[in-house]
Amino acid sequence: LPGKNPESSIHPTNISSTCGNCHHGIQEQFAHSVHSPSITETDKELPVCNDYHTAHTISRADTEGFKLEIMNQCGRCHEEIASTYFETYHGKVSQLGYTKTAKCYDCHGAHDILPPINPESKLSRENVVETCRTCHPSANRQFAGYLTHATHHDPDKYPLLFWTFWGMTGLVVTTFLIFGLHTLLWLPRSLKWRKELRKMYEEDDENSEPEEDRKNNHLEGKN
Repeated sequence: LPGKNPESSIHPTNISSTCGNCHHGIQEQFAHSVHSPSITETDKELPVCNDYHTAHTISRADTEGFKLEIMNQCGRCHEEIASTYFETYHGKVSQLGYTKTAKCYDCHGAHDILPPINPESKLSRENVVETCRTCHPSANRQFAGYLTHATHHDPDKYPLLFWTFWGMTGLVVTTFLIFGLHTLLWLPRSLKWRKELRKMYEEDDENSEPEEDRKNNHLEGKN
């Protein structure tokens, strides 16, 4: 049957079950995740297996190409969150091709993504410290409180970060403007003083008697 037919084994509503014929454990995890239609009711199209793994060009999930591409795949639906991720250290080094830093699935999970309010979520208060310790063995509660997706572009959600960023930016810009203006205003005077100082040195050189002449005049005076 065509893939658009609701009864087709590769229809979006059936494809996880189709894949689950072989991948039983993974299909069970997915069925309880936020991406499962039975869990999340939405008008938007939820991602299924082939959105991440493709259909006929499936690659291993532990390859570098897959690890780097997964961020863009998540970003197709979570565009705003993905943009904040790419502003962090994790995101920046990932864009440079480094695969050993945290990606979306390292923190949120892969087939078992659950909302943070769910006690079984990797990001729940009960589990978030252990999730961070996967990469940071010494992580504690304070470390895990880091706001991964915080952005200075959102004054409503992160007002402190927003006003701190723009306050410091304004301070830097104002400082450069003041000292830049000061330098421009001081430049003519500095050039004038430099010219006067050079003239003074030239006059001193003209009025000063050479050392050899002074010695000769001294000897002649004695004679």
